[in-house]
Amino acid sequence: MNPSSPVMAPSPRGALAFRDLWLFSPRADFLIVALPLALALCTAAAMGLLAPGAAENAHRLSAWTAQNLLGNATHVILTFLLFAVHRDVLTAAPGQPRQVLAGSLAMLGVGTVLFFTFYAERTAHTYGVAVLFNVFGTHHTLSQHRGIWSLHGLRASKAGLPGASTVERKLQQMYVPLMLTLLLVRIFFVAESPGPTAPAYLDVGQGHVLPHGALAVLLAVWLGYFLLLFRSVMRTEAVSGPKVLYLLAMATATGLVLVAPTWGYVMLPAMHGLEYYMLTARMLEPREGDAPRLPRKFIVPAMIASMLPLLALGAVHGLIQQGVMRGALGSNMGAAEMHPMLRVATSLGFACVLAHYFADALIYRFRIPSIRAVMLKRLGFS
Repeated sequence: MNPSSPVMAPSPRGALAFRDLWLFSPRADFLIVALPLALALCTAAAMGLLAPGAAENAHRLSAWTAQNLLGNATHVILTFLLFAVHRDVLTAAPGQPRQVLAGSLAMLGVGTVLFFTFYAERTAHTYGVAVLFNVFGTHHTLSQHRGIWSLHGLRASKAGLPGASTVERKLQQMYVPLMLTLLLVRIFFVAESPGPTAPAYLDVGQGHVLPHGALAVLLAVWLGYFLLLFRSVMRTEAVSGPKVLYLLAMATATGLVLVAPTWGYVMLPAMHGLEYYMLTARMLEPREGDAPRLPRKFIVPAMIASMLPLLALGAVHGLIQQGVMRGALGSNMGAAEMHPMLRVATSLGFACVLAHYFADALIYRFRIPSIRAVMLKRLGFS
């Protein structure tokens, strides 16, 4: 993210040149794309080569890895670590601390409701959690895509490359509502397979769903969008190579969710968690004028330590109760027999995730000048 880092020499006029304008670092930018894609491909290979039971276990392990080790679920606490280390992020706009506190308390109330609905009506609880976190979680993930896309554009403009075209800016504004619509229609309303009685990928009792053939329409819209996007991005003689790589990863992850949600919902959350790791590590770094509360050498250990409680909760649910280690560990405890204290911890975890969604929606409002100034400083763009 250092605008003074070296770039490739311009190519002869008329030839497309890719500049190495890395957002974080060559290794970090590459891993954000490569690790989630490799995990999804391993999942696909396992499901194609293994027996049904072993394939299901392999998919569970891949999904658990994306959620817990690569950070889709565990990263949510990092927002509050950032508040603790750099209070300017929390106080960047008037009234923002009160808004974050009120929203967090409200999400704690939602977690309390989820706790009681589990005991009152477990089917409704299960369906409610599935809808709530798929809708808001997908919106949150896509919004982060758009934000990192913007940062790649800012990185390129600081290196002297032309700014985004009018078409690219419009497509960027469309990205979240359009992709959110496509992905939610796919998982909730389109039959998972061509069979006449096939359910949706996420069947929450919605009854009749669209036939599997409706997927062709969703894919046509997805393809048209990204063809327009890459045509717009490639219009100049020089373009940021890491930006193109990231846009290709966005296209691949959303396309996989449409074509094969089982694979896509490994790559998409893994990519989201890794992005947030990199963003948080960058923003925790001390900047000029700071009185650092957290020395640079302690940033990664502090991030890991803050995520350990959620990782432990994920291990209990994913590896012991419901996952591939259940038989090996001799545990027959299912969700219905969950200890009340574990249910309390789970409900608090849900509340933490929702509070993170709420807080991020406030602190990344770059249209507000004071927030933009603080966040760009934290990201190293001041």
